[in-house]
Amino acid sequence: MRLRRIIKENHSTDVNQLAFFFNNKNFSAPVGIDVTKTFDKRGSVQREQTDTSNVLATVGGCQLNVYDNEHCGDHLDIMSNFDLSVLQDKQDDPVRRELHTFCWLYRENDAWLALAGTDGLIHIVSLATSREINILYGHTKTIHDLQTHPSSDKYILSTSKDGTVRLWDVDAKRCLAIFEADATVTCFDQTGEKFISGSSRGELREWTIPKDILPENEILTITKKDSRLFKKYNGDNYIG
Repeated sequence: MRLRRIIKENHSTDVNQLAFFFNNKNFSAPVGIDVTKTFDKRGSVQREQTDTSNVLATVGGCQLNVYDNEHCGDHLDIMSNFDLSVLQDKQDDPVRRELHTFCWLYRENDAWLALAGTDGLIHIVSLATSREINILYGHTKTIHDLQTHPSSDKYILSTSKDGTVRLWDVDAKRCLAIFEADATVTCFDQTGEKFISGSSRGELREWTIPKDILPENEILTITKKDSRLFKKYNGDNYIG
């Protein structure tokens, strides 16, 4: 392996997260280095419509940047940029907004991204239109982590400094359940029926998602006593 290119983003802060859009729930063929590429007469790679594995996103500072990595490092073209500071200027808000996390959400003929950070809001951005299409309200402090459901991009989990983890129906634009988890990170199991939360005190807890959750019902609240302590590391070990 060799270094082929360095990209310096203009927000002058840490890149907090980056991820390719492998879209495994909707595309079953090989992706990345496993795919056998075919080219058209102009030299462009021929891809199935749902193969999005060349698309890379990053969040850092107040920006989301989306790149086309079609040529595996020979060039890296920026496709879209979303800047929270533009919203901040419009609202005349002195609080500096920073993005800490994001997740990909596949939609037919589009790709959405859920973004979150210090403002406690979940911003839903459409890549096809390069604009914010919705905001999910509920958290009151910084959001550390966003996770997509393993079988449906309709649902996401958000983990916040406010001491809760929330399950959202993105299409219905509402919160379905609030888990009283003092967590810094979460991860669904492969079924999507449970998730594990990690805390700043070295605790791993297992949570079960109720089966009777529907957008039209009242928001469910699941307390800490309804979870199971999965692992406790010695000392206060931050899990992130």
